[in-house]
Amino acid sequence: MMDHYSKNKKNTKGFYIALGVCLIAVGVAAWTTYDSVSNFISPANESSQSSTAPVSSSGDKAVDKTISGVHASSSSAASSPASSAAPKKPESQASSKAEEPASSKQAQPTDAPVVQTPDSLAYPGGKTIIKNFSEDPIYSETMKDWRAHTGMDFSGAEGDEVKAAAAGAVKQIYTDDFYGATVVISHGELETLYAGLDQILVKEGDEVKAEQKIGTLGMIPSESADGTHLHFSVRRGEKWIDPATLLK
Repeated sequence: MMDHYSKNKKNTKGFYIALGVCLIAVGVAAWTTYDSVSNFISPANESSQSSTAPVSSSGDKAVDKTISGVHASSSSAASSPASSAAPKKPESQASSKAEEPASSKQAQPTDAPVVQTPDSLAYPGGKTIIKNFSEDPIYSETMKDWRAHTGMDFSGAEGDEVKAAAAGAVKQIYTDDFYGATVVISHGELETLYAGLDQILVKEGDEVKAEQKIGTLGMIPSESADGTHLHFSVRRGEKWIDPATLLK
């Protein structure tokens, strides 16, 4: 009986020991689980909170930027046609431009002489002809070739006076290697050319009268073999014509 009681007592004591160990193990396991879970949850919450706040703030910023970008783009789009369009000409400039022809016409003197095309021409110097006008080539003793002669040559001496064949305006004065010093006078639809001059007594733009002295006789480089003479040409438009048809 005592053996059975002592045996039962030992078994009961062993049971309680085992139960205590199990409870301790369960407690330790529960605590470990709770700690790990709490550690796991709190960083997640913190990270989610921290990430949520920046996201919301950055989202607000993004929204602000988007809105401001929309405003900026819309404002720039609204202003771009005005900036890209060509500026309108000021009315003052346009009016002054339109008034230029009128003002220039008003600036012209009302008493300016009107040059009329003459029916005939006076002899510009002597009347001795040494070479006639010719559209067909004739031989040049100076140039040693055949060429058209677009004027009429009058013999003379150096220093002889050269006169305007009709009233007109001095259009051009020049010197070249072919004709030497030359004066061109406009007479309406006609132009007269005086080549081989020495002294020139007029200037471009001068109004001249018929038979007014315009210079003195010199030499013509391209016709030097023919001696001292005046080369006189007449042109109507772009065509050279025979001076003999107009000289009186």
